[in-house]
Amino acid sequence: MLPVEMYFDYASPWAYLASEIVARRLPGVPLTLRPIYIRGLESFSQGVPYSPTKLSYIARDLSRCMAHEGVRFTPPPVFPINGLYALRAALSAERDGSLDVLHPALFRAAWAEGRDLSSKAVVAELARGLGLGAVADGLDDPEVKAELKTRTDAAVALGIFGVPTFAVAGDLFWGHDRMDYVLRAASEPQ
Repeated sequence: MLPVEMYFDYASPWAYLASEIVARRLPGVPLTLRPIYIRGLESFSQGVPYSPTKLSYIARDLSRCMAHEGVRFTPPPVFPINGLYALRAALSAERDGSLDVLHPALFRAAWAEGRDLSSKAVVAELARGLGLGAVADGLDDPEVKAELKTRTDAAVALGIFGVPTFAVAGDLFWGHDRMDYVLRAASEPQ
C-alpha cells in the first residue's frame, strides 16, 4: 500500500466525518495526518464561501452523511469554528508523539460534544484532561505558529483548496466521499 496524507482542519465538519470513518474506509493504508489552517486557503480566507442557500443545503447534507455513516454529530455552539488553537495543539502533539490521542478528541469535542474549539482555554483544558500539559502550554509557541503557516502554504502550493484532502503519490482527492478512490490509488502498484 502506498502511504496517504490526510489534510484537515478541526474547523471542518467534513474533515471530522472523514476522520471518523478513515480507518474502516482505508484499512491497512499508512496514513499521515497533515493539519493545515483552512482560513489560509484562498476560498476560505474571507470566511465561509457559500451563499445562504448553499449553506442551508450543506447543513442538511452534512446531517444526512453523518447519519448514513453512523457518526455522532452535534452542531457546534459557534460556527464557523476557528481551528487555530486546535491545529497548534495537533502540531505540538505530533512533536511529542501524542497526536493519535489528541486528534480524535479534538474533532469529537467540536462536532460531537458541542465544545467551542475556537477558544484557547477549551483546547488547553482538553489537552490537559488527556494528560498533555506540554501541548496545552505550547499553544502560543512561535515555532508551532510558524510551522502551521509553513504547512498551510505548502498545502496551497500543492493545489489544496479545501479539506479533507487526501494525497497519494502526488494525486489529490478532495472530500470524505472520495476514500474509495484514495484506496484504489493507494493499492495500485507503482
